Amino acid sequence: MKKSVPFVAVLVLVLSVALPGSAQRSATDVVLTVNEQPVYSWEIGLLIPQIQQEMARQGMQPEQQMIVQAAMQRVVDSKLLAQEAKRLKMQPNDQRVKETMAQIETQAGGRAKLDEALAQLGMTYALLEGSVIESDLVQVYIEATIDPQVAVSPEEVAAYYNEHPEMFQQPEQVHARHILMTTGADATEVTKAAAQAKAVAARKRALAGEDFAALAIEMSEGPSAPQGGDLGFFAREQMVAPFATAAFALEVGGISEVVETQFGYHVIKVEEKRPAKTMSLDEVRVPLTEMMRQNEGGEATTKVLEKLAETATITQVDQGTAAPAPAAAGGQ
Repeated sequence: MKKSVPFVAVLVLVLSVALPGSAQRSATDVVLTVNEQPVYSWEIGLLIPQIQQEMARQGMQPEQQMIVQAAMQRVVDSKLLAQEAKRLKMQPNDQRVKETMAQIETQAGGRAKLDEALAQLGMTYALLEGSVIESDLVQVYIEATIDPQVAVSPEEVAAYYNEHPEMFQQPEQVHARHILMTTGADATEVTKAAAQAKAVAARKRALAGEDFAALAIEMSEGPSAPQGGDLGFFAREQMVAPFATAAFALEVGGISEVVETQFGYHVIKVEEKRPAKTMSLDEVRVPLTEMMRQNEGGEATTKVLEKLAETATITQVDQGTAAPAPAAAGGQ
């Protein structure tokens, strides 16, 4: 299971990234102005890890400057949409803002720790909350003006499905349980031998006819132990190679030899198998419709941004200049 990275830890990390105009910037240095509204260093830096991940998923390894430029553009787009929302007298969703701020406080370890971390960076709670409000205004604007225009018909979904069959291939999958005896990265040979011996003992009991799920609950040291070692269905590439090789080689009901991975020693039982197949239109209709809606919404948003940019004044600040935090949240 993936864990979310604490907000303040991300903030501290991204502020170490060199942004244009200064070798070193503080959190409240102004990098750009969008229609005279300042864009702070931290606003750009906070997006950098997200953009790095997005580009990595696409197989891209861009230079840092390209990532920074992409982050700057995304912040400018957000400012333009939020300004348009304010012009139209739209209001943020107060409940969403409260929930977001509460989540940030929790990630930081509480309000006091968040305030302390922000103070060390020269920031304020009001400045942070103002950015959250602004982000919510963008969402409000899109929900009110873009989403109602986006419509994807069943015929369009079917056409897309038929034109892109490669997108709907489901690989072979296995439903398995396992009993894991863990070993740490610094485990000694003695520790590893003991873990292996426990795995061998568990396998012997399973082969003798004891219920595998009950054995997993009793003996397994892995996180799936309370669920009887149940890992659900998974594709080959979702597991480390030794585990996948053993699991996919078994017949339904089969129990593996003891398998060693970097996590320790496993005994695997296969419950079910699913052959590779092409998913039907009915199986993918809902997520495919949502994906197409998002694509159309993105195109519509781009058109709005192009129009807003025609009359916008966007200025890059050459030297880091400290700007005052807003007197009240969202007051800029």
